[in-house]
Amino acid sequence: MKDIIREFAGIAMACCFMFCYVPQILKIVKNKSAKDVSLSLIFMCMGGYTFGLLYMFLTTFALWIFLNYTFGLVMSSVLIYTCFKYK
Repeated sequence: MKDIIREFAGIAMACCFMFCYVPQILKIVKNKSAKDVSLSLIFMCMGGYTFGLLYMFLTTFALWIFLNYTFGLVMSSVLIYTCFKYK
Protein backbone atom coordinates (compact mmCIF):
# COMPACT_ATOMS: atom_id res chain seq x y z
CA MET A 1 0.00 0.00 0.00
CA LYS A 2 2.86 2.38 0.80
CA ASP A 3 4.29 1.83 -2.70
CA ILE A 4 0.95 2.70 -4.31
CA ILE A 5 0.67 5.92 -2.30
CA ARG A 6 4.27 6.83 -3.15
CA GLU A 7 3.64 6.27 -6.89
CA PHE A 8 0.40 8.25 -6.80
CA ALA A 9 2.14 11.10 -4.98
CA GLY A 10 4.92 11.08 -7.59
CA ILE A 11 2.45 11.15 -10.46
CA ALA A 12 0.37 13.91 -8.86
CA MET A 13 3.46 16.00 -8.09
CA ALA A 14 4.80 15.62 -11.62
CA CYS A 15 1.45 16.51 -13.22
CA CYS A 16 1.01 19.61 -11.06
CA PHE A 17 4.50 20.90 -11.84
CA MET A 18 4.39 19.88 -15.51
CA PHE A 19 1.26 21.88 -16.20
CA CYS A 20 1.66 24.81 -13.82
CA TYR A 21 2.77 27.18 -16.61
CA VAL A 22 -0.16 26.39 -18.92
CA PRO A 23 -2.60 28.94 -17.40
CA GLN A 24 0.00 31.72 -17.66
CA ILE A 25 0.84 30.83 -21.26
CA LEU A 26 -2.85 30.76 -22.21
CA LYS A 27 -3.44 34.12 -20.50
CA ILE A 28 -0.54 35.72 -22.36
CA VAL A 29 -1.75 34.38 -25.70
CA LYS A 30 -5.37 35.37 -25.00
CA ASN A 31 -4.50 38.92 -23.90
CA LYS A 32 -1.59 39.25 -26.33
CA SER A 33 0.37 40.85 -23.52
CA ALA A 34 3.13 39.68 -21.19
CA LYS A 35 3.87 42.97 -19.47
CA ASP A 36 3.45 41.69 -15.88
CA VAL A 37 5.36 38.43 -16.23
CA SER A 38 8.64 38.16 -14.31
CA LEU A 39 11.29 36.70 -16.61
CA SER A 40 13.76 36.45 -13.74
CA LEU A 41 11.36 34.06 -11.95
CA ILE A 42 11.10 31.90 -15.05
CA PHE A 43 14.88 31.81 -15.50
CA MET A 44 15.33 30.88 -11.83
CA CYS A 45 12.82 28.03 -12.27
CA MET A 46 14.71 26.85 -15.34
CA GLY A 47 17.91 26.82 -13.29
CA GLY A 48 16.17 24.77 -10.62
CA TYR A 49 14.87 22.28 -13.20
CA THR A 50 18.31 21.99 -14.80
CA PHE A 51 20.13 21.40 -11.52
CA GLY A 52 17.35 19.05 -10.41
CA LEU A 53 17.93 16.93 -13.52
CA LEU A 54 21.68 16.97 -12.93
CA TYR A 55 21.21 15.96 -9.30
CA MET A 56 18.82 13.17 -10.25
CA PHE A 57 21.20 11.76 -12.86
CA LEU A 58 24.06 11.83 -10.34
CA THR A 59 22.00 10.07 -7.64
CA THR A 60 18.95 7.91 -8.33
CA PHE A 61 16.86 8.05 -11.49
CA ALA A 62 13.13 8.43 -10.85
CA LEU A 63 10.73 8.55 -13.81
CA TRP A 64 8.26 11.05 -12.34
CA ILE A 65 11.00 13.39 -11.19
CA PHE A 66 12.62 13.16 -14.63
CA LEU A 67 9.29 13.97 -16.33
CA ASN A 68 8.67 16.81 -13.91
CA TYR A 69 12.02 18.51 -14.51
CA THR A 70 12.10 17.85 -18.26
CA PHE A 71 8.56 19.03 -18.91
CA GLY A 72 9.14 21.98 -16.57
CA LEU A 73 12.09 23.05 -18.71
CA VAL A 74 10.01 22.71 -21.87
CA MET A 75 7.09 24.70 -20.43
CA SER A 76 9.45 27.37 -19.09
CA SER A 77 10.93 27.70 -22.57
CA VAL A 78 7.46 28.01 -24.10
CA LEU A 79 6.56 30.64 -21.50
CA ILE A 80 9.71 32.65 -22.28
CA TYR A 81 8.96 32.40 -26.00
CA THR A 82 5.41 33.69 -25.50
CA CYS A 83 6.70 36.49 -23.25
CA PHE A 84 9.11 37.73 -25.89
CA LYS A 85 6.52 37.30 -28.63
CA TYR A 86 3.88 39.39 -26.82
CA LYS A 87 6.05 42.00 -25.04
